[in-house]
Amino acid sequence: MEKINKHIFSKYPFDNHGEIWDKLVPVNFTKRTVFPKDILCFLEKGTIRKLIMNTDKELPQDISIDFYFEGDIFTAKADGELESRFIYEPISNGVLWYVEMSEVRKLFLESKLCSTTQKVFLEERLREKANREIQLLTSSPKEMYLYLLKNKPLFVQQVPLKYLSSYIGITPQALSRIRKQIT
Repeated sequence: MEKINKHIFSKYPFDNHGEIWDKLVPVNFTKRTVFPKDILCFLEKGTIRKLIMNTDKELPQDISIDFYFEGDIFTAKADGELESRFIYEPISNGVLWYVEMSEVRKLFLESKLCSTTQKVFLEERLREKANREIQLLTSSPKEMYLYLLKNKPLFVQQVPLKYLSSYIGITPQALSRIRKQIT
């Protein structure tokens, strides 16, 4: 039986012997894997892209919303109109462990530590989303790329340029021009 590497999730205040670990189901994924919805995910290995399919015919690419890397925890929900539009697409092969959100909700009610972990997780995500919104409203694409280089190097190192350009809100060609200006 496979065992999760709990150490890579140590930035979150989990109890190493808590119930959550016993409920996790592993998925060895490839670029073609479709993940279930309404789950809490523990990404042990690999890279996953969160996106929205583009329905505007004038824009040729889908819109990258976020990227997840080794040690990240995220939810893949489907219980609201907005959440159901998100797609979680593997960029590389890897290992993801998940538990259904119905189980997570039970644990939040039963465990003070799970409740604390939820608060830490939500505060971190809210801070990241607020920072992203400010960047989108106030930064040029070049400034956004420079921010990623400095503060989120995994984005630049592990995400294909076509997805990274979509995350910044520009074409791959425009991103290539920015990269040439910087080097």
